[in-house]
Amino acid sequence: MTSFQREALLRARPRLFGEVSPELRWSVAIPARNEAERLAKTVDALGAQRVAGVSPFADGRAEALLVLNNCTDGSSELAEALAAERPWLRAVHVALHGDDAHVGRARQLAMDAAAARLLAAGTSGVVLTTDADTMPEPTWIEATQAEVEAGADAVGGRALLHAVDRAALAPGVRRLYLLDLAYRRALETLCALYAPEPWDPLPRHHHQFGASLAVTARAYVAVGGLPARRTSEDVALVDALRADGWRLRHSPAVRVRTSARAAGRAEGGLADAFAWWAEQVAAGQEPRVEPAVAAEQRLAALGLFAAAHPGEPHPTALRTTPDVPDGQPLPDAIADLRRRIAVLHPLPLAARLDHAARLVRRSAPARARLPLAA
Repeated sequence: MTSFQREALLRARPRLFGEVSPELRWSVAIPARNEAERLAKTVDALGAQRVAGVSPFADGRAEALLVLNNCTDGSSELAEALAAERPWLRAVHVALHGDDAHVGRARQLAMDAAAARLLAAGTSGVVLTTDADTMPEPTWIEATQAEVEAGADAVGGRALLHAVDRAALAPGVRRLYLLDLAYRRALETLCALYAPEPWDPLPRHHHQFGASLAVTARAYVAVGGLPARRTSEDVALVDALRADGWRLRHSPAVRVRTSARAAGRAEGGLADAFAWWAEQVAAGQEPRVEPAVAAEQRLAALGLFAAAHPGEPHPTALRTTPDVPDGQPLPDAIADLRRRIAVLHPLPLAARLDHAARLVRRSAPARARLPLAA
């Protein structure tokens, strides 16, 4: 057992949530703080899950672990009432203090326990996590399991907006939200054309967030579990999985619906993005992003690295889209990326990599950070 594995298992308190079903295959970890308004809908959405037409919660194959963190709005009482009618819903109430008082620590508590319970059951199980303002679609667990059976060790699902929330967005904010989705989708397509991963083919998306994230218990424990970060704890887990060589799938078949509130429960989350877009609209400014030419040079370098180092984790610097406040206007970047994709799409991979080599040779900064020169 590695030190990472030992650390994750020592943190976990699986019996805190009651006895473990010997049939357990899926454990859903949910952090919650002051979610009385939406929690019941999240629980109902879990209750509507079907795997091969049958509820996985009804026969002990699935459970939901709810960690209520510093709630003051009646969420705890609501959770107790919901759990009283649903044996598969296990709720605990925690008071987190100081540096521990954040969603990252609450999610870590839930996911650590979920992984330990799956291992205790002796099954090849999957830890799933979502948020208490989010409604997984009825096929969420089933579609996640299908990706795991196809070879994925972790699965990021698409986080769409609740229809009511999306309709309530100010037109300018809704426009920027949709443009951002289009931009991220174009980047993912370009990335897949230069550095294809067999376990994460197109179509795919960019979401790898706590609203819909799953990981096998084995992979979760191997990397030491979820880092208890105040922000972006979900992304930190994904980075750890990638660095350790585990396979991540961004599945369009795995979907949840989440809220579009501008005042969120976690720093750096979707709520902050909506607040920033609202500021941009109010200021009459068009967001600027990494120019398409720079994005292609970066992803071309990634493709060359992947081809020269098969099986090695991809450098984070080449995978990550940098913030470029003085970059290209967002609509222009999308159009430019789509033109570049149209050129690459018909080509075989070898021709794309030849094109990548020419791009990198013309770009001294990209060449300088490309660790493949052999």
